[in-house]
Amino acid sequence: MSVSRPITKQAIPSQAEAAVSEVEIPQYGLRAIFAVWAAAALPMAALAWLFAPALKDQFAGTGNVPLFKALNVALTLGLVWQFVLVAILVWREQRTFRWSTLREALWLRSPRSPRTGRTGGRIWLVLIPLIVAFGVESVISLPGPKSRDLGAFLGTDAGAGTRSCSSGSSSTPCSVRSSSSADSCFHA
Repeated sequence: MSVSRPITKQAIPSQAEAAVSEVEIPQYGLRAIFAVWAAAALPMAALAWLFAPALKDQFAGTGNVPLFKALNVALTLGLVWQFVLVAILVWREQRTFRWSTLREALWLRSPRSPRTGRTGGRIWLVLIPLIVAFGVESVISLPGPKSRDLGAFLGTDAGAGTRSCSSGSSSTPCSVRSSSSADSCFHA
């Protein structure tokens, strides 16, 4: 026995939902998923664990400052690579970089209730426990190696020196500044 239901407003797709159906997102197999993961994660690991320690001698500073600067450079290069990788994957799948296609292919949509289709609303309430958890975590002091505490490092004179060249606080380039402030900058 067939039951027909009346057409409701929810059953009729809106213009935005109709546009979503035009963007076809292919389903990758297990091999392709691992290949994309490896293409994104392994270069970051190589940059952080191999390239940065090899590059640290090119930076001035004492203690962990050169390694910190090298990690900043290496991980920034890794993020640029991940952006390029995403651009390549989207181009292979969609053959366009139109914003409407990018928005759907990369899931850059507002949160929507699967039951009602309503945008926003109660889904944002998930932020309340996350903000509370972040606040609790920042109050509780968790033990860890002091040499890897970024907040403690940035609070030192050496850590403040790592930000002096990139913060835009001075219009003079690092390579032109006096030798005392150039200690914390990249070798000219």
